[in-house]
Amino acid sequence: MAKPLKSIYPLFILSLWIVSFVEFFSRGSAAAVWSWLMTNPLELLLNYLFVVFALLILTALTGRTRWAYWIAALIFITIAIASGIKLKIMGVPLLPWDVFLSSEAKDVLQYVNSLFSINLISGAVIFLLGSYLMLYRLPHFNGKFRWKTKIVLALLSVVFFISVYSGKPIPVKQAFNISTIPWDQTANYMTNGLLLTTLLNVDLILISEPEGYSKDKIESLIAEIPRKSEKNPIDPNIIVILNESFWDPTIMKDIKFSEDPIPFYHSLQEKYSGGWMRSPQFGGGTANVEFEVLTGNSMRFVQQGSLPYIQYVNHPVDSLAGILKRQGYTTASINPFHNWFFNSRNVYRNFGFSKFISSEFFNPVYKGPFLADTEVANNIIEQVEASPGPAFVFANTMENHYPYEPWKFGQNTIKVEGANLSEESKGHLETFAQGLTGADEMLKNLVEHFEASGEPTIIVFFGDHLPVLGNDYKTYKESNYLQEDDPDFFRKMYSVPFVVWDNYLPSDKEDLYISTSFLGPYVLNKAQKEGSYYTDFLYSLYEKSPVLPDPDSEQWANELRTYEYLQYDIMFGARHGYTDFEDQIVDPNFILGFGPMQLDQLSPVEGSVQTSEDASVTIQLKGKNFVPGGLVYANGDSLETTYVDRETVTAVIPASLLGKPGKLEIKVKLIDSQSIAIVETNSLPFNVH
Repeated sequence: MAKPLKSIYPLFILSLWIVSFVEFFSRGSAAAVWSWLMTNPLELLLNYLFVVFALLILTALTGRTRWAYWIAALIFITIAIASGIKLKIMGVPLLPWDVFLSSEAKDVLQYVNSLFSINLISGAVIFLLGSYLMLYRLPHFNGKFRWKTKIVLALLSVVFFISVYSGKPIPVKQAFNISTIPWDQTANYMTNGLLLTTLLNVDLILISEPEGYSKDKIESLIAEIPRKSEKNPIDPNIIVILNESFWDPTIMKDIKFSEDPIPFYHSLQEKYSGGWMRSPQFGGGTANVEFEVLTGNSMRFVQQGSLPYIQYVNHPVDSLAGILKRQGYTTASINPFHNWFFNSRNVYRNFGFSKFISSEFFNPVYKGPFLADTEVANNIIEQVEASPGPAFVFANTMENHYPYEPWKFGQNTIKVEGANLSEESKGHLETFAQGLTGADEMLKNLVEHFEASGEPTIIVFFGDHLPVLGNDYKTYKESNYLQEDDPDFFRKMYSVPFVVWDNYLPSDKEDLYISTSFLGPYVLNKAQKEGSYYTDFLYSLYEKSPVLPDPDSEQWANELRTYEYLQYDIMFGARHGYTDFEDQIVDPNFILGFGPMQLDQLSPVEGSVQTSEDASVTIQLKGKNFVPGGLVYANGDSLETTYVDRETVTAVIPASLLGKPGKLEIKVKLIDSQSIAIVETNSLPFNVH
């Protein structure tokens, strides 16, 4: 074997050793690694090549196999162990932007000692022992390289990493059919592997500092903002509802519906302000629309394809919640999906909400595969009524989320005719229309409730993006709504409807077409509530140009540059504009759910007292803020649990736990879909006789 080849081939063996243990430590078991290998061989191969070329470039820099190996092993294995620990604690792997999460790191460190399991320790011992045997007991595993070889290795490695990162000069991701899942980073890492996903994610955190950015620059820009001083002594409830995929299909002229799917919405349109908003998304990316509406920040000034909720909101970011909380409002966010999805539980805390009610806390009332819009409405009403003063509630819905197959709601009562619709497109459009009826019913329930209550209230109801109705806009094209090379494509496919209802303001109906990042400032102005320097700037820009101007517009260059500076300062800079209130944004008492879940007392249910060795005992638990998904635990074992109401649950203690006299520690936990206990009660003892 030629000398250079003898020195290089050990790198391929060592790379396989490293990548195997990287995935072992990050996934937590050899079985999980084997499962990934069987289901995602191309992703495994690309992770392997990642390590190969990392070793090649380190070997080129150091000139020695051993040095290159130990440097790579230290970096990659440390990242893998940290990721595995974070995944076990929080249900989310280590992400590149976690380097900015100092507060979260402190939260994680307190659990580290308890996570050094036999599995982890034995894996580390095997890794070190195997590394030692290969590097110090096998021939050719401590090769030295001449400068010509080092140059070649370095060039090959650089070409590989650039190709994976940018797709040029070699389309590596396309060749390996690699795609990312930015909205669910756990699934992203589980599919693509730790090292590859980390590399692909790096692109999403690189935001260039605007030229001339400084404290003086930001302060000078803020000093020029016209501040709004008009205030109303009335503190209305403000309810903002993002209704999933809400859109008005009746604007398609060549399509006829057997009945109007959104009659109540249309009735409000005739009397109240509203119209259309330019959304940054089509077909998905709800969190990006939320980001714009709640904060006023724009997706225009971040990396294309990024999700700020995942990548950037790792510190306090002022929002409608923070602004109104500082004026005495109670603030709650309601979302009928997982607490971890889009990093929601951390984002809403950083936005200044005091409470986040996710799907885990909902009554299990479904319409199709998702929680019903009417249940979201019930939670909104409950939060407003429970507020001692004015309430700000931001809510999402899920009922009309993709897919739109005809089976989704069991039976579609609205029929569609017209144009040249295929059966597939007809089915999608009828199912979407059926889902809209749930949205319309929700809106009607809320308006009628607050109309009757007499409490001053504003309800903002809008869609986040148009629905996906077939591949390549199939239904939109077959309905003749969208033409080939349509010059009006962006207005048609990125415009979502909205309406702003109130029960106390003079009638001043406005027909609007605005950008989603201007909605928050618009609502604050309508309610005559004090905003921030940022919302005042945005409102002044809205008054000049309701839709965010084209980025190349010379007319608006100064305003857009100011927008970019202010957003950079908020999201990536030193937050010079937050000097007076940064420590007032996050609520230190932020909670998940309706309130702290508490266990006050427990007792055997009459007639269930243990009478024999193989008998079970049913106990009743009394407390506060129990939820249907909560489970009772005895000494760490989950029990058969029955939810009665917020104050009462019952559970069955099996005979296996009653065999020895003593005490059982009883508590209630709510476990989410990632097997994380997101809330739990105190424990109480149950005496076993």
